[in-house]
Amino acid sequence: MAQAVDVVCQMTVDVTDTTPHVDYEGTRYYFCCAGCAKSFQENPAQYVNQK
Repeated sequence: MAQAVDVVCQMTVDVTDTTPHVDYEGTRYYFCCAGCAKSFQENPAQYVNQK
């Protein structure tokens, strides 16, 4: 199973059809919960620039 790191809380999540995600500037970001996805949507640059 594929995994991704939630850029909001840094948790490793399993990627499934129901994993919360947001597409931003051509990249799909996965999240542990809808709350983290919402935080990302409100200010994506804050999290993307942490890389």
